[in-house]
Amino acid sequence: MRPRIKIGKNVFIDMIEKGCTRAEMTKILNVSKSTLARLLNEHNLSTKKEYEDLVGKQFEKLKVIKRLENSSDRRRVYLCQCDCGNFTKVKARYLNCGDTRSCGCYKDFGEYKEQNQKEAYKKVGEKHGKLTIIDIKKDKHVNVYNMVCECECGNIVERKYSNLLKIETPSCGCYAKEMSSKRMSEDILVKFKNNRNKNWYFIKNDEIVYCRSGYEVIYANYLILNNIEFEYEPKCFKLDNGKRYTPDFYLINEDKYIEIKGVPFHVFDKSSQSDKIKKFRRKYRLDIYYWDDLVNICHLPYKGYASYGARAMKLNVSSEDYLGKYLYLTY
Repeated sequence: MRPRIKIGKNVFIDMIEKGCTRAEMTKILNVSKSTLARLLNEHNLSTKKEYEDLVGKQFEKLKVIKRLENSSDRRRVYLCQCDCGNFTKVKARYLNCGDTRSCGCYKDFGEYKEQNQKEAYKKVGEKHGKLTIIDIKKDKHVNVYNMVCECECGNIVERKYSNLLKIETPSCGCYAKEMSSKRMSEDILVKFKNNRNKNWYFIKNDEIVYCRSGYEVIYANYLILNNIEFEYEPKCFKLDNGKRYTPDFYLINEDKYIEIKGVPFHVFDKSSQSDKIKKFRRKYRLDIYYWDDLVNICHLPYKGYASYGARAMKLNVSSEDYLGKYLYLTY
């Protein structure tokens, strides 16, 4: 029977203080979600954000009396007493953002609108995540002001102030795309560089380097044979739209990147790589090679890719081993 995993409490405290999420903890500690939950429970720890207690605070005409049970949507609710003497239940988010200022007795709408506008203008200049509040704009449907924000990427968007407070890293949407692209790029790099179940490979400096296709194997072996210094998938670049792009090869002496493609972008471009390459080329030199280019550059004996598979069968070796070891030795 597998022994139960034990991890010291100080390890979790340190990770919580650094702001690690549960998903990040499972990766760092290499444990499952259920195991992580058990360990946190055993140490009486929680990764939930601790919120400021509002009891005793004054929000315009409302004074917070006590904390009540959370609402059905798990929001914090407080019992408040209005200056007029009435009691009312208010969610914490509405108190913090200023949407609720009384029990409903505040009927001087002219004064209310003026005060609402002043409070909204006070927030101009605040920065939340990637967004900086640069102006306010009246909502078309309700009597509140939305925040006009400029994102670090240059986009201008409107956001409710309460949403700016509750989202960990507010942005125009570019942050989510950036993180998604980063995770995909990192996952792909790990998958193809460390997964030994993938068959395509070339041998550089007596080490096996796993790669994505036979085309890349052919080009890598051509570079090795001609003593051309290179790096395979040298770096994952962050582009100006937040997405990631990793070129296939970097020719060190030429300071140039190479992308190997099986088919043109207009035929197949699943991950919008053509757009990434267009943005990448604004700062770096990059050439794209297709099969016909490889035939000419690498001085290949057969113009049809299938011919190399047939050649491998005659030698009684796999296509992967033929391209990885024998291609330049058999013609």
